[in-house]
Amino acid sequence: MYADDVVLFCHPQPSDIAAVKEILRLFGDASGLRVNYTKSTATLLRCNEEEVTPTIQTLGCPIVALPITYLGIPLTIQKPTAAQLQPLVDKIAGRLPSWMSWLMTKTGRLAMVKAVLSAIPIHQLLVIAPSKKTFRQIEKIERGFLWAGRAEASGGHCHVNWQRVCRPLELGGLGIRDLERTGLSLRLRWMWLAKTDENRAWSGLDLHFSPEERQLFFASTSMTLGNGQKALFWEDRWLEGRAICEIAPLLYNCVPKRRRRQRTVADALHENNWARDIQGVLGVHEIGQYLLIWSQIQDVILTEEPDSLRWKWTADSVYTASSGYLATFHGSTASDSWRLVWKSWAPPRVKFFLWLALQDRCWTAKRLARHGLQHHPKCLLCDQEPESIQHLMMTCPFTRQIWHEILAWLRMTTPVPDNESTLMEWWQKARRRMPKQLQDALASTALAIPWMVWKHRNDCVFNGTQPSTSRLAANIKEEVKLWARAGAKGLRVVLPSTWDVH
Repeated sequence: MYADDVVLFCHPQPSDIAAVKEILRLFGDASGLRVNYTKSTATLLRCNEEEVTPTIQTLGCPIVALPITYLGIPLTIQKPTAAQLQPLVDKIAGRLPSWMSWLMTKTGRLAMVKAVLSAIPIHQLLVIAPSKKTFRQIEKIERGFLWAGRAEASGGHCHVNWQRVCRPLELGGLGIRDLERTGLSLRLRWMWLAKTDENRAWSGLDLHFSPEERQLFFASTSMTLGNGQKALFWEDRWLEGRAICEIAPLLYNCVPKRRRRQRTVADALHENNWARDIQGVLGVHEIGQYLLIWSQIQDVILTEEPDSLRWKWTADSVYTASSGYLATFHGSTASDSWRLVWKSWAPPRVKFFLWLALQDRCWTAKRLARHGLQHHPKCLLCDQEPESIQHLMMTCPFTRQIWHEILAWLRMTTPVPDNESTLMEWWQKARRRMPKQLQDALASTALAIPWMVWKHRNDCVFNGTQPSTSRLAANIKEEVKLWARAGAKGLRVVLPSTWDVH
């Protein structure tokens, strides 16, 4: 039964029910808060309904079958099904701004996906692990809204694979939370508190965790040995940062599971009790590992300090959900371009464009040809080579002239892009040659020129205007001036003194 978000557990016996009702009456007399039994419910857990229903009815509240919802989370004795979590999916879909989405830029929709759509499931992910189907439904809504402004989007609208989109910025993604990884990292909190905070009301209960959660927690923690009363001899990583299952896996398998979960280091070392946990017939390899463990624990000395659990991914060795989330990407290849894209001063839409461009996801003639779509045979700006994003940003003679003029106007002596394979490679070379006080201006310029060239190219493709270096250079100079006014401090340093940016 629960009332006002309070859950009470009791045995369905007349004496227990009477005691609960009397406690609630006394609470109401003392506080003035009366229990409304008609708005409360009673739920039976593994009970014979025919036998206990008359007893429960003495409370005067209706009986409701599982699953029930408590604090927005479906409660059941089994893992919630996709159907039971469908209200969560519907809630996310209901937050889409249907008519305003057409007025929002992709960067605006990106901000909403990060701040709103991805935040709605967090409460449930703290407790339960939804099914793959539920994750796919939520991702489908987020993906469709980001790329097309609606709940669903076909493959042609989705420029980049969703798994890449959900990677952190420094790993080449857009920083949208991967919900499955997020839930995994959030639920590690319960394992951490179970081992570090004995004051919790549920401390000591046999909490159940998935194999993935246990494996990540095991890889992310180690135990600093003190008095040995908390560290588990067989399970925890206390022996030189390693666990017995890592050092002696065959010997570990000879120990019953119940012993593994109960034997502390202090108890195991006392009169070598750990040796009594080993059962079964030992072979040559098991005996070798037994002797290895015996030799290593001879130098272990217990102190009066309590054992302390250390979290591997933070400087203070304390668990945080954000560090746990990043740990799930450990070993992934880092992106070299993320600092240029996301750490430079530029409007968000320009950063989003360059992120797409560096992955060759802009609809140039070369990409249109790969998809069998109509396209111009040659670059409209230079009429020399087939158009690609690399050609447009760096090697096109038209673009190279723009680079030379703008860099000279900003009094930057670095060479224009030439033989570099990517814009990122040129920026890194130029940055090393550039004085520190000009590096911010160089980064903003490296974003402004490709962006304005792309806009000029689109003007030629869709409006039929003629390419003009003088007009484009004038537009870039005006744009740079606006950026400086908007907050690009690095550009203020290099702009000509005749330009008023205040």
